[in-house]
Amino acid sequence: MSKLKARLVAQIQANGPLSLADYMDAALSDPEEGYYMRRAPFGTPHDGGGDFTTAPEISQMFGELVGAWCLDLWARSGPPQPVNLVELGPGRGTLMADICRTTCQNSDFTQHLSVHFVETSPALRAEQKQRVPDASWHDSPATLPENATTLVIANEFFDALPITQYARTQTGWREITVTLENNELAYARGPEQKNPFSTVQAALLPDAAPGEIIEASPAREQVMQDLCAHLMRVCGAALIIDYGYARPAAGDSFQAMKHHEFVNPLALPGEADLTAHVNFAVLSQLAAATGLKAYPIAQQGEFLQRLGLDQRAAQLAKASPDAVGKIMGERDRLAATDQMGHLFKVLGLRHPDMPPLAGFEAPQVQS
Repeated sequence: MSKLKARLVAQIQANGPLSLADYMDAALSDPEEGYYMRRAPFGTPHDGGGDFTTAPEISQMFGELVGAWCLDLWARSGPPQPVNLVELGPGRGTLMADICRTTCQNSDFTQHLSVHFVETSPALRAEQKQRVPDASWHDSPATLPENATTLVIANEFFDALPITQYARTQTGWREITVTLENNELAYARGPEQKNPFSTVQAALLPDAAPGEIIEASPAREQVMQDLCAHLMRVCGAALIIDYGYARPAAGDSFQAMKHHEFVNPLALPGEADLTAHVNFAVLSQLAAATGLKAYPIAQQGEFLQRLGLDQRAAQLAKASPDAVGKIMGERDRLAATDQMGHLFKVLGLRHPDMPPLAGFEAPQVQS
């Protein structure tokens, strides 16, 4: 039994069941044994490394298109002005490195640019510094500077913030907690509650039959509120890209990945990645409540195609004929509806004084 698991077992024995949010927070962010605090988890099954991969690691095209999006918005925002480019949860720094490589073609943008990472993991900070050495690092958005227009990118950030789960009963809700059975971590259900959800989520709850699960995340809501307040103060914009649902839905999406395979989320705390689907409708409502313009939620595939994914893939294929299969395979991985193109969603936000965002012309996603 790992040190972290032993501590969690002792904590439950002493104080009773843990909330799922507390379990997830410890498993991912414990200073000594947390999953993200001591490893760089990214890789592919082909290179034999890591536990999962992300869009920037799949293809340079993802970062190039996001970089072009940033440069376009900045150029349409008025005369050349200072800009803080912020990434929340920047992984190995691959996405920002591709963004900077794309935007460096515009010397005005580069001269006015400051890069900021919100990252708590020492292991990941070391990886990021190798790829973007001139960045500044922050433990939370609270310390981000407010001296310039700010563009925020959050790719697969919100899915790793802690969640809670509630099972519907005939008259209320019972929280799903983490307890012990035969000295192993197991799920349990707490006492019934009438309405455990935030005001915003309570107004957006889907119909749920008795026994069905609804997920909530006070942590995500707090981060979103803080981020949106920051964007209102600095006249900024954001792209939030993650897997989840555009409309509220019932269901258990809590999952764990290790060596690119699903595992029991309670079996290996600190040794597997833990995530859950993002409720984009709640994030969108929180943004609108602060005064930001929240665009209709888009599918990742459609969004990238509107930014020029197919044209960029054709350019790369023409320049490297021997790699056509690989390039088109990466394009499909990012955009095909049976891969990342449908499950992953994009939420665009901007201050009302900023120009319209590219990539959001289509109607709202229905599922």
